[in-house]
Amino acid sequence: MRAALVYNPGAGRGSAREGAVTRMIQALGARGVTATALATAGPGDASHLARAAALEGVEVVVACGGDGTVNEVLQGVVGTSACLGVWPAGTANLLALELGVPRRLDDIADVLAAGDVRRVSVGRAGTRYFIVMAGIGLDAAVVRRVSAAVKRLLGEGAYWLAALRQLAAWPPPRFLVEADGRTEPATLAVVANAAAYGGGLRFTPRARMDDALLDVCLLDLTDRLRLVRCVVAAFRGAHLGLPGVTYLQARSVRAHGAREAWVQVDGELAGRLPMNFECIPAAVSVLAPRCSTASRGFAARR
Repeated sequence: MRAALVYNPGAGRGSAREGAVTRMIQALGARGVTATALATAGPGDASHLARAAALEGVEVVVACGGDGTVNEVLQGVVGTSACLGVWPAGTANLLALELGVPRRLDDIADVLAAGDVRRVSVGRAGTRYFIVMAGIGLDAAVVRRVSAAVKRLLGEGAYWLAALRQLAAWPPPRFLVEADGRTEPATLAVVANAAAYGGGLRFTPRARMDDALLDVCLLDLTDRLRLVRCVVAAFRGAHLGLPGVTYLQARSVRAHGAREAWVQVDGELAGRLPMNFECIPAAVSVLAPRCSTASRGFAARR
């Protein structure tokens, strides 16, 4: 089997990343996998490298990095026969969390060499695919405020700091979401293909990657205190049913009505409203730990 490791040589401590890539190539070789390292040179490069590798017949394209890198590689893999592998090395690593991918290099090599291949749906926001979730309004505004330098220093704490700053920029823009034959107002929307969300929050606890639906959690809250209470409840998935919270499932979604509202996909900005969202069933294959009970986004296996 052949694999391509797509990674950013400038991420983190460059020399440490290069050394880890070399060790991973050796670990995969010991497991019968011939791996090639593909270093990115700039934004969007991971998509082109992934697409080229897939079209050359590489069976597994591995995204080495965080959710942004995974999202870029996803753009290149969808529509090909290549399988998407994940080597979590970022801040939140949401797809790895959803799939139950381990963190030790040797354990990751085991998954990449002999893991379960699972066919999953992806979402599409405008023209860009996402595999975990898209966020609209307050959610995307927080992503927009995160500084790369602060993110390297604080990790996920950078998002909480940005959220506190966003609370000062009040009130948030209100927009409309059309889904499941309904039109609902919102100040924050999570359009999810998976249950994972940054910071341990569980806005869409019912989302599954192997169904043909997007799970949509809408918060229509303009009071700061009510918003904070809702976010705290979302750590336990207990926000569902609270005033101002609506939960829907739909194959397609449209958001519009506030051009100043931003959209993010898998933690990367994707533009402003209006925007259409849709679920594309069984769009890509992913590698997950063999018979993993940690994989949350799938139906229970018999």
